[in-house]
Amino acid sequence: MALRVLFGWEFGAGLGHLTRFRPVGDRLVAAGAEVVLALQDVDRAGPFLDPATGRPRMGYHLLQAPRWNIPSDPAIRKIPTHSFADVLRLIGYGHRSALAHRLTAWEGILDIVRPDVVMGDFSPTLNLAARGRVPRIVIGNGYTIPPAGRPMPPIRPWQEALEPFSVAHEAELLDAANAGLRARGSAPIEHLADALHGDTTFVFSLPMVDPYARYRSEPTLAPFNMPRGIKPLPWSRRRKDGVFLYMPGAHVRTRLALEALAAAGVAGEAYVSDLPQAAVREMAKPGLTMHTKPQDFATVMPAARLVIHHGGLSTAVAALMAGTPQLILPWNLEHLVTARGVEATGSAAVAPADGLDAGKLTNAIRNMLGDADRARKAAAAAATVDLGDPEAGVAAVLAEVHRRAGTK
Repeated sequence: MALRVLFGWEFGAGLGHLTRFRPVGDRLVAAGAEVVLALQDVDRAGPFLDPATGRPRMGYHLLQAPRWNIPSDPAIRKIPTHSFADVLRLIGYGHRSALAHRLTAWEGILDIVRPDVVMGDFSPTLNLAARGRVPRIVIGNGYTIPPAGRPMPPIRPWQEALEPFSVAHEAELLDAANAGLRARGSAPIEHLADALHGDTTFVFSLPMVDPYARYRSEPTLAPFNMPRGIKPLPWSRRRKDGVFLYMPGAHVRTRLALEALAAAGVAGEAYVSDLPQAAVREMAKPGLTMHTKPQDFATVMPAARLVIHHGGLSTAVAALMAGTPQLILPWNLEHLVTARGVEATGSAAVAPADGLDAGKLTNAIRNMLGDADRARKAAAAAATVDLGDPEAGVAAVLAEVHRRAGTK
C-alpha cells in the first residue's frame, strides 16, 4: 500500500508555508506516495494543481482545512504582541469552544485520510489532534516554532523579559489547549510551545533572522525555499537611481510607498502582489513601471541600487544576496524581527511605525540612493549569506518521513 502523508497548513498568510513543503511533497509523489493537502487557504494551492484542469496533480489530493475566524480589522495590528502566545491569542486560539471544534474537525480529517505520517507547517491544532495517534513532523521557520519544553521567550530579540500580560496569555492558551486534550482523554502538554512541535521538528531559518536563536538548544537548518543563484553586480553596472519595490497589495503602506517612489523622480520598478489589473494601471506613474507579474529576484535585485519591501524573509535574504541596500516597511512583528536582523548588517534601514508620510519616505529613498557607505556595507553583507545545500534539508525531512512511517 502506498505511503500516505497528510500535510496541514492552519495559520499564516504567506506562500512560504507551501513553498517550504512543495519540494518534499513532489519527491514523495515521485516515489509513489500519496499526499493529501489540508490547507487553510485553498486559493493558494496553485503550485499543486494541473493548470489545464484545475485539479490536483497526480499523487496529490486537496482538502479544506478547518479555518479560524481571524479578525480582519487593520487596528488589530496595533495590539501589542511580545510573545508567540500573544500572536496566537490575537488570532483566536484562546477561545475554548473554537479550539475544541477545530480539534474535532482535524480528528475527522485524520479518520478519513488515515495517513501514515502527518506533516504540519504552523498547524498547532493538527499537532494536538494527531498527538499519540499518528507520527508527527513539523516544518517551519524560526518565527512560528518557539523552542519546546519551556515558556515562550520574547519574540523581539532585543527584549529581555516578557510583559506580565504575555505570561498571562500563555497560561490562558495553555489551559484552553489542555481542556480540549483532557476532554478527549489525552495527556496535557506542559508548555504551550509544545503544541507547535511534532515528534520531530525541523526549523529552517538563518540565525540572523531567527527571533529565538539565543534560546535554541538544537541547531536550525538553512532554508531550502529561499531564492537561489543571486549574485551581486558592481555598482557601476547597476541602473542609475534604480529602485525595485516589492510589497503586498494589502499592506497599509503600499500606496504610500508607491507615491513616494514616483515622487522621488528615480528609475522605479514595482510589483505589488494580489493587486487587480485595474489597480496596477492606476498606480503606474511617469518614471514608475508597474509589473503585472512577479519579477525574477536574480535579475531585478542585483541591477537595482535600492530595494523597498515589507520585510518578508525571502525578499530580505534575496536583497542581501544581491548586495543591494534595503528600505524595509515591516507589516507585522515577524517582518520587524527580520528587518532588525538585516538592519544589523548596516545594509538596511527600517521605516518607523508611526509618523511616516510620503514626503519623509521620498527623502529617505533619495538619501539611501546616495549613501555610499550603506552600499559598501550591503556588498560586504552579501558575502555573509550562506544558504547551504538546499537538497540537504529536503533529504533530512524525507528521511524522517520514511523513518516515522517505517517504510525505509
